[in-house]
Amino acid sequence: MGQILAVLVAIATVAILQGLFYTYRFVGEKKREELRRRLQASEGVESLPLRLLRRGQLARSAWLTSLLRGLPNAERLELLMQQAQVPITVAQLITYSSMLGILGAILGLLGGGWVLALLLGGIGLATPTLIILAMRERRSRKISEQLPDALDMMARSLKAGHALPSSFRLVSTEMPEPVSVEFGLAFEEQNLGASFERAIMQMSKRAPNNGDLKIFAVSVVIQKETGGNLVEVIEKIAETIRARYRFYGKLRALTAEGRLSGIVLAALPIVTGLAAAVVNPAYMRLLITTRMGQFFLIYGIATWALGGLWLKRMARVDL
Repeated sequence: MGQILAVLVAIATVAILQGLFYTYRFVGEKKREELRRRLQASEGVESLPLRLLRRGQLARSAWLTSLLRGLPNAERLELLMQQAQVPITVAQLITYSSMLGILGAILGLLGGGWVLALLLGGIGLATPTLIILAMRERRSRKISEQLPDALDMMARSLKAGHALPSSFRLVSTEMPEPVSVEFGLAFEEQNLGASFERAIMQMSKRAPNNGDLKIFAVSVVIQKETGGNLVEVIEKIAETIRARYRFYGKLRALTAEGRLSGIVLAALPIVTGLAAAVVNPAYMRLLITTRMGQFFLIYGIATWALGGLWLKRMARVDL
């Protein structure tokens, strides 16, 4: 038992230290990139930030990259990293997932049995990927929020007589992240030889759930093929996105009561269970140490998740 606890403490310590290190490095790189962007905008430097160039995110070493190329889902994870713009590699993600999975399995074995170990191990294994998926969705929403201002800047640039690629470069140097990164990547891709239509469509692929960016990309491609007033098209798209956000803001205010009720009902079993564990630990320990208790625990977690999804579905308004 003592050796298992020592291994558990060592794994947790390594995970915490590595997490703190990468968090510190991410914050430092973000500040440096913001300073570089501002200097570039003020001095008129022609080259875009180096991180706009595509870099592989499988691993930092060549032999590990070649090893991961053989895994079936490695390229999908690499694409997920690029879409979420997280400063880690696929190898690091697999390492974090494995460590959390092993940690959850050990805690399950110490607390109950194999059923709890499989449950906690699966949760730990999936947690890093779920966090990155949430980060991708958050980044996509931020792009949608910044897109109207970026489109207005493009329209003013086009009215001033600049070409469409030049307006992309202007957005990449003047707008904040992440919309500046997407427009900078599109500008850099067409500078490196890709067609402008392909560079624009790649923007929507890097934000797969962003309908606003897809509408913009398709509109620009169609205008390039058929002609028309591109400035008017861009201004109409920006106004439509703003009007939609105003509408959804009112909608969220009207559905706030239902969403808050769902949050309270979802938190109630967790708070009640923690309170019972503090007041009477022996009573709650039966849920972990006995087979029937483990069955009821798994059943309770499954029905809790199903009820949470149901409440979320009830609070959502389909348009």
